[in-house]
Amino acid sequence: MITEIIRLKEQGVSFRKIAKELNTTVGKVQYQWVKYQKAQGNTTVNESAPVEVIEQEIPKKRVGRASFGRKMPKLRAKNPRATELSIMFSTSSRIYCYWNITQEWIRHVKSHFKMNADPQPFVLRLYDITSISFNGHNHHTFSDSYVPHTESDWFVNGLKENRSYCMEIGLRLPSGDFVAFTRSNVLHTPRTSHQQEYHSMKELFEYEQGLIKEPKWVEHVSTYSYYVMNQEEKA
Repeated sequence: MITEIIRLKEQGVSFRKIAKELNTTVGKVQYQWVKYQKAQGNTTVNESAPVEVIEQEIPKKRVGRASFGRKMPKLRAKNPRATELSIMFSTSSRIYCYWNITQEWIRHVKSHFKMNADPQPFVLRLYDITSISFNGHNHHTFSDSYVPHTESDWFVNGLKENRSYCMEIGLRLPSGDFVAFTRSNVLHTPRTSHQQEYHSMKELFEYEQGLIKEPKWVEHVSTYSYYVMNQEEKA
C-alpha cells in the first residue's frame, strides 16, 4: 500500500482521493504517509494535522404534518380495500385507533339513508362492554368523538382501569341517530388489585373444569360491517 501512496502523493493527489483509489480510509492513508516520512528522516511532519474527512450524505427525513398529541407511528389497514377499524393502547388510559373506510361503503350508506353527499365527519363511538357479551346495544356506557373525514387515525382518552372497550366508526344521521360502518377489536385495561385478578383466575379455573359455561369477565364481540351489499345493490 505504501508504494502506491508514495506514487500518488508525489503526483499531488490528496489523501481523500488516495483513500478512494486504494479502497481504504483517509486515516490509514495518512498514517502510512506519516510513517514513511519519519522513516525518511523528515521531522517536519505534523502528526496532528487535521485529517480530511469524507462527509457521507445522509438523506433528509420526510417531515409529515404535525398533529397535536401524535406520538404513535401511523398505521395502515391490512387490506386497503376493506372496511375495518383497529384499536390499540397508546397509554393505559388512552387508545390509538386507525381505520380504512372505502368510498364505496360511504356512498352506499348515504344513499341508503338518503343523506347529503357532502363530506361529513366520522363518529368514533367508544363502548364500555366490561363483563358482558356485547350485541351492539347492551353496553354500560359509550362516548362519541367527531373526527374530520380526511383523517384515518385518532387518539381517544378517558379509559378507566379494569374495563373492557371496543369501538365503532360511522356517521351521524340527519335524525341524530348513529349508524356504524364497522366495529373494532376489544381492549382490556389493566387490573389494579390482586383481588380483581383472583376472581378472574377463579372463574377461568371453573370454566376450564366445566363448572360454568364461560368466564363472566371474558367479553365476546365480533368485528363486522352493518351493511353488506349484494350484487344487485352494487349494480
